[in-house]
Amino acid sequence: MENEYHVLNHLQENTNTTQRKISKRTGLSLGAVNLLLKKMARKGLVKVEKLNARTTRYILTPRGMQEKSRLAYLYIRQSFKQILKINQALDQLLSEQGKGNLNSKVLLCGPADEIMEILTWHLKKKDIAYELCTDASSLNKLSSVNGQLILAWREEEEEQLKGYNVKNIMKML
Repeated sequence: MENEYHVLNHLQENTNTTQRKISKRTGLSLGAVNLLLKKMARKGLVKVEKLNARTTRYILTPRGMQEKSRLAYLYIRQSFKQILKINQALDQLLSEQGKGNLNSKVLLCGPADEIMEILTWHLKKKDIAYELCTDASSLNKLSSVNGQLILAWREEEEEQLKGYNVKNIMKML
């Protein structure tokens, strides 16, 4: 689903393109792009025009535009559901830990990515103090850690933080 969307999006933005350019832009292998284009042509999403022996043009059809819109809608819905699940898991974890038992703040340990954005936004909304720790090795530089709730969202940080009160929010989904 996501790969088809990226290919359709590239075709909409770039009328003169090649499979290599699509591959480079989407991060898909050249073989995967070739298979996807053939599959989309069979479905009527893409029209394939041979300009000469070496040049092929890929044209997004009206049906392809409709499919691109449908895939974008599904992706947004799926993403929103995931955000809600993360927020619910965080609420559950905070209630289990007992907000009073949290030594004034929650430590967020992991890369500065979308998950961190969701967690910080939700903690701000709940008026819960937090501190960011982009990697486990910098944890020692932070204020007192003992007893504090540490939230991780990747196994790498969870492993490095064994022995602390660390919870992996993604395992709660």
